[in-house]
Amino acid sequence: MSKSDHEYFNCSEEHEATYVASLYYDKPTQTVKSFLKEKCESNEIKNSTHKEVYALLELNGFKRK
Repeated sequence: MSKSDHEYFNCSEEHEATYVASLYYDKPTQTVKSFLKEKCESNEIKNSTHKEVYALLELNGFKRK
């Protein structure tokens, strides 16, 4: 069974990064949005679900609000 498009993080949609960033605290050395931008540019989160993006953020030290 395939996942629907709304389950995937879309790097080309600014509102997606804004929404995800609103769920997490920024770190003193990096913002959530800049982290997501880097991962999008490197294609690391291409075809990732929101759940996978959240796990990556938490793995990299970002804390959920």
